[in-house]
Amino acid sequence: MTISHQIQNIAGVLRIEYQGHFYAEDELREAIWLVNIELRNGLPKREKIEAKRQIEQYERLLDALRSAGT
Repeated sequence: MTISHQIQNIAGVLRIEYQGHFYAEDELREAIWLVNIELRNGLPKREKIEAKRQIEQYERLLDALRSAGT
């Protein structure tokens, strides 16, 4: 799956747009961390699948953001 995104340099910080919101690298890392906490605390099967999908999306965004920064 490809993610359509736009990368901007806002006040010297690279941010990536996803679903109408801009995320910096630290915000993506925090989002991944928070979803992982939810997974560890236990979720119903359907929510667990969605959480794993969400982590994968955030990781792809993080990779795209890192690639743009180099």
